[in-house]
Amino acid sequence: MSILSEVIITAIIAGICSVLGQWLISREREIRLDERLKSVEKKLDEHNKFSDKIGGIREDIASIKTDIKNIKENTK
Repeated sequence: MSILSEVIITAIIAGICSVLGQWLISREREIRLDERLKSVEKKLDEHNKFSDKIGGIREDIASIKTDIKNIKENTK
């Protein structure tokens, strides 16, 4: 085998290893991003539940204020 053939084979093997390494790194990064996305989605769901509760509390406060106003008007 000539030196040129050995260099070409070495370059091909190095290229394949490089592509494989980048693919593995990319795959690992994608897995981490998926985990992070799931975490953010979970936090968002918790926030939305809290927001819904606050909305209900605001409605209750408005109703209480109306009741207090009506009571004050009836006691005059």
